[in-house]
Amino acid sequence: MAVFGEAQWREHAALVGSLTLAWNRNVHQLLRVFMHLTGVESPVADAIFFSSQSDSSQRRLIKQVAKAVGLADPHLQILNMLLKRLDVVSTKRNLAAHVIFGVTAFDRVTGAWDPKVVPVLDPPQDNRLHEDFAGQFRDAERTLDAIYHELEHWLVYTPFPPRAWGGPPLPIAAARQAEGFASEPPSSLASI
Repeated sequence: MAVFGEAQWREHAALVGSLTLAWNRNVHQLLRVFMHLTGVESPVADAIFFSSQSDSSQRRLIKQVAKAVGLADPHLQILNMLLKRLDVVSTKRNLAAHVIFGVTAFDRVTGAWDPKVVPVLDPPQDNRLHEDFAGQFRDAERTLDAIYHELEHWLVYTPFPPRAWGGPPLPIAAARQAEGFASEPPSSLASI
């Protein structure tokens, strides 16, 4: 026996879940950026980076570390731009994660008697939630996917900052591959 609104609820849950996973992938990329900048590796880097439970505090930490280690331009500018984009998309992620949703039998927008996922509170807890929140969340997921790949590109093309102790060692195969990457122009960043 089908439960009223179950299909719509599962579709909404899948969307919120995929957006959350896209966000978490970027948090992991930020941990990798932190390790890249500091030379500190897991599990110590994990303990330091995640000692703040606030995503915005973790982004501020990376900005401060980048300045402290003297990260050179344009790498600093690109990193700051990516962090700013994460700041902007964080609102949409927070809406998906924290707004309370439920299923209604009546769609006030269309006037149809069909199950529909809607914010439970009226007005919603946050006025930044769009009427088409599903589109808003899909847009956020696409943005997060793009940022993830741009952070990966940044990690590949950004040299380790100068360190008194020489920085983290690279495995031989990774060092050889990095030499090959270094000779290639950063084509995907040209459009940024």
